[in-house]
This record gives sequence, structure tokens and C-alpha cells, in this order.
Amino acid sequence: MLVLLISKTLADAFNGNIYDLIMKAKGFPYLETHAEPYMRQLTVGDVVTGPLHLFNGIEKVGNVVHILRSSRHNGFPVTDKSPLSESPVLFGLILRVHLIELLKKKAFLSSPVLEDPDVLMQFSESDFAKRGSGNGDKIEDLEFTEEEMEMFLDLHPITNSSPYTVVETMSLAKALTLFREVGLRHLLVIPKISSGLPVVGILTRHDFMPEHILGLHPLLTKSRWKRLRIKLPRISKIF
Repeated sequence: MLVLLISKTLADAFNGNIYDLIMKAKGFPYLETHAEPYMRQLTVGDVVTGPLHLFNGIEKVGNVVHILRSSRHNGFPVTDKSPLSESPVLFGLILRVHLIELLKKKAFLSSPVLEDPDVLMQFSESDFAKRGSGNGDKIEDLEFTEEEMEMFLDLHPITNSSPYTVVETMSLAKALTLFREVGLRHLLVIPKISSGLPVVGILTRHDFMPEHILGLHPLLTKSRWKRLRIKLPRISKIF
């Protein structure tokens, strides 16, 4: 028992768990249950990277197709014009799969003015059901005429109008706790002072990975806040 205790302690000090090593080798963005010490010294605005793609509530088909084909993002902020100010306001978040479903059904408008408020009547519940990985439609499989590319899409009915948001000055460690405990896929970052765009960026799992953070801030590698974590096995678990 003493030999097992010593060997397990030394192995955990110099090597990670075999399952963690496999996930890291495959590139899976697995989030740890704890936040690294240096995350408390950063804000969410320090790790947000671009480019940020925005959609209007009623967007041109050509713009939607171009952004979907030129990026691999799975979530996009949707903005609307505010009657009280010249700056746009955040309406919500829309997913790539839902945009592709709209384009697939060709629920287009001839002008940027809402004509048919019951656009959802063209869809069924199964159209927006979550599909398995690799089973969804791809934007490359859809074709459109020049006339259709000049038409418009109403994104309001299928947009999540109450997404989780954090202010850009929020601690990165707190944002990680929120992201992991709620089980989010996208976390919108909004500016502290509204002066232009209502969204600063979007945080995903990859933005919380140590490799991404230390790549943006290499000085943290030698910082006194980044300490080596040595997990000692609990004696109660062994005996």
C-alpha cells in the first residue's frame, strides 16, 4: 500500500491523467472544474478575438450565405435598430444550423420589410431538432440564384432573444465558472459603455483553454500567478 501511494503521488506530479492526455492530443476543448490562478488577473475582454460577424434582424440572403461560407462559427449575434438611439441594440443569438434551415426552406422576403409575421408556419418542430454530429445540412450543398441572393431573411422568429451575456470587464475566472456550470456553448460579451456595436465578441470553449490564453498573453507563463498544480491523492480514497 505504501509503494502504491508513493508511486501514484509521483505519477500525478509529473504526468497528467491518461484520459486527459488523450483528449488533449485529439484537441477536445475540455474545461477543468477549477480556474487557473492567472485567470483571476484577466477580464473576458482580454481573451476575446475576432473577427466578429453580426446579422441584422432582417438580413440580406447574400450576406448570410457569404458569412456562412467564409467562416466556421456556429453562433452569430443579431442586432436591431433602436427607435431611441442611432446605435443598434442586441436582439439575440442565432445558430448556424438554424440559418441553414431558413436558407434551405427559402423563406425569403422580397423587401427588408416584414411581410409575413407567421414565417414559422412553414417549419415543423423536427426542422430545428438537434441532429447528430455530421448529419446536418451544409451551406456548400445549397444553391441560390442571383435573384434569391438579393432577397431578405427575417431572423427574429428563430433567434434566441435571451442569451447569456457578460460585461467585458468581468473576471475571466467568474466567466469560466458561469460557462461551465450552466453548460453554455456561446457566451456573448457586451461593452461596459455602449457607444457603438452592442457586442464585443463571443466566448466559446476554445477561448477558455490555457493554450489559447497563454498564446495571447505569453508573459503569464512566467508570471507568479501561474503555479504548478500537484494533486495529492486523498488517503480516504486509497484506504
